Amino acid sequence: MPATPTTIGPRMTVRRGTTTWDRATGAKRTFLMASALVSLLGSGPVRAASDHPLTLNEAVQLALSRNEQARIADEQILVADAAVEKARVAFLPTVTGLGNDVARPYDVVKNGTTVTPYNAVTGSGTISQPVVNLPAWPLYRQAQRLLDAQRATSADSKRVLQFSAASAFINALSLEAVVAAANRRLDTAKATLVDTQARVEGQLNSSNDVTRAQLDLASAVQEVASDEGNVQQAYVTLAFVLNTPVQPPLAPPTPTLEAAASQLGAVNKLVTSAELRRLDLVASKHAARAAHLFADEPLMRIVPTLGIAAAVIGQSLPFASGRNTDETLTTTLSWQIYDAGNRYADKHSRDSVAIIADLTEATLERQIKSQVETAAAALTSAQAQYRALADAVASSRKNVEETATLYRQGLATALELTDANDSRFEAEVGFSGAQYAMALAYLALRQAMGLEPLGTGLQ
Repeated sequence: MPATPTTIGPRMTVRRGTTTWDRATGAKRTFLMASALVSLLGSGPVRAASDHPLTLNEAVQLALSRNEQARIADEQILVADAAVEKARVAFLPTVTGLGNDVARPYDVVKNGTTVTPYNAVTGSGTISQPVVNLPAWPLYRQAQRLLDAQRATSADSKRVLQFSAASAFINALSLEAVVAAANRRLDTAKATLVDTQARVEGQLNSSNDVTRAQLDLASAVQEVASDEGNVQQAYVTLAFVLNTPVQPPLAPPTPTLEAAASQLGAVNKLVTSAELRRLDLVASKHAARAAHLFADEPLMRIVPTLGIAAAVIGQSLPFASGRNTDETLTTTLSWQIYDAGNRYADKHSRDSVAIIADLTEATLERQIKSQVETAAAALTSAQAQYRALADAVASSRKNVEETATLYRQGLATALELTDANDSRFEAEVGFSGAQYAMALAYLALRQAMGLEPLGTGLQ
């Protein structure tokens, strides 16, 4: 079933996936569980290295289908929807049925005549309908607002889950790039040691150069072991978020990396766009309105409540004569003139809660502005570092080639060659780290703006 957009606030739309929002809670729950089961069974195990690499889009979809947080978000909506149904009870009739059967296990003497045992059966049915119940209206509208707030909160929880999966995915890729650079350094150290040993045997270098090359090789081996351990930890974290085992390799998210390197627009426009998109702000607005509705209820208790009830009573007695049924219609007016000040205490307390909700909303609006500006500044800085390190990588690789040539000609020492290799390794690690740090900064900006991680635009 295609996703259906649902409006939950001004200029704000949330997609609820495959969940159908009818009034039958049981049907919704059944359909929701079935959809989750189909997602779990249909997605299957994460692809092994023999298949195509796991992509960022697949990782995000796996998190949404397998992580428990997504199910929890859906269940929280059902809880809020049930609260609306419960609040609606105050306006609907109630029907009550009652039946009694009294068995008399002995003979009864009536006018000198003994009759056989009998049962006395009595039944009644009552229907009650509220007519005027003003306090129920703000409570019902409050429940509706809280449902809207929960829908926005649940959608935002799923959005945050997507960013958790994307961040774990890119972090694993970043550490894999470090391992690749460390392996290149290790290969270079091995080749340098072999070449140095040959030159020492040919009496072109001193034995100290061999010792230096051996130390550099040992350092490269240690670096590879440490970096591989970090990659394994990153895969464990990614598997936890996706709730399924993950095997390498991972496919680089090229569109995200390219979008992260693109120039930002005006920050004030990004802030305005974020204020329209942020679901947590939408939820805060609904929660604040719900708090004000809840504060309106206490003073409405001053108004009397009016209700009507109709009842039918029937009986079946062997010795009864005449009518065996009795019908009644009752009108009830209830007015609590003075409740010892309870309604006023509730009013004062709920007014303060409503003010707190308004202040919380205002604080969140300022936080959104601060988060977007901070994320934009971080991305701009990451882009500058990325461009600088790209030049450093090119220079370090050229330096290694030139130093190796000079070393073979006897014009450079092993120490200089080792230093050149170390500089290239540091530049390559810094460059790959800067590229993925830029991607993470880009994701942080998208999250601050209320966007999803999969996308290449910020407007």
